[in-house]
Amino acid sequence: MLKKAISVIKYVLTLGLAGVLLYFAFRNVDLEEFWAKASEVDYTWVILSIILSLVSYYARAYRWNILMKPLGYPQLNSFRTLLAVLVGYLANLAFPRLGEITRCGMMKRSDDVHVSTSLGTVISERIIDMFTLLFLIAVALVMEYDRFIALLQDVFSGLGDATDLAWKAALVLGVGGILGLLLLYFLYQKVEKVRDFLNELIRGLLSLKEVQNVSGFILSTVVLWVTYYFMSYLIVFSIPETADLPWSAGVMLLVSGGIALAIPVQGGIGTYHALISSMLVLYAVERTTGVFLATLLHTSQIVAVAVFGGVALIISLFINKHKEKNATK
Repeated sequence: MLKKAISVIKYVLTLGLAGVLLYFAFRNVDLEEFWAKASEVDYTWVILSIILSLVSYYARAYRWNILMKPLGYPQLNSFRTLLAVLVGYLANLAFPRLGEITRCGMMKRSDDVHVSTSLGTVISERIIDMFTLLFLIAVALVMEYDRFIALLQDVFSGLGDATDLAWKAALVLGVGGILGLLLLYFLYQKVEKVRDFLNELIRGLLSLKEVQNVSGFILSTVVLWVTYYFMSYLIVFSIPETADLPWSAGVMLLVSGGIALAIPVQGGIGTYHALISSMLVLYAVERTTGVFLATLLHTSQIVAVAVFGGVALIISLFINKHKEKNATK
């Protein structure tokens, strides 16, 4: 009962935060003009972006396989892993970060991959993505320094008023983190199931050390992020007001969107709209147009996840569990 209550509270809080951010994103928007722009959209670019998203999903599945195979699961194939990735993205629409657990559960069902092991590899994946995003932020700083700094100043303009609150939050998180680690250490020493789970999790975390197909891992990471870039930049051409934006604006779109989606708000709702629209203003794009493009970008991604994730969920129901025994058995 307590777990359900906590889940409900988290769900309500994330939805509430998303609603607040959406309000700030849309507060100065002319809604009549906003809806009128829908008739001006060349949806060919939007459809191309949605189709292109399949490349990013496959690249992520292929890279995930590279991490898991050396850990005792040589039978993995990219199609089954792709289904797990797509269903995971679908779950993220319901609750932030639920998708990571869901796709690990899918791999347990289809290929008997230990959840703790696959979860460790997912965390490794996220660490790689975080460093990739940091690299792209550095690139954006070099290419568009003035605009990027202006974006940060706009987004975090009220940070100075919340300095004291930030320190208190940091203190609470720090103390909570230390107490959590002490509890885990106690459970690790005393409870065998917890010890086994953490050992598998750590093994998954260290999966990068055991990667055999290094070139495939690097190439799939590059393909993944290049695809993300074009998924955003193609939609720029769908409306007349943004069709002339330079390719460097695509880098800013990618970075701004990456930062927005990294914030644990359900489906990036609100955060994505606020950051993207604020970024577009720096390219002399009128606020209503900026919010409209941000909505179009975000909606196209949700449609892609809903369609492909829904199809993957249906297919996964008809796929039998892999019969081959793992090398770790």
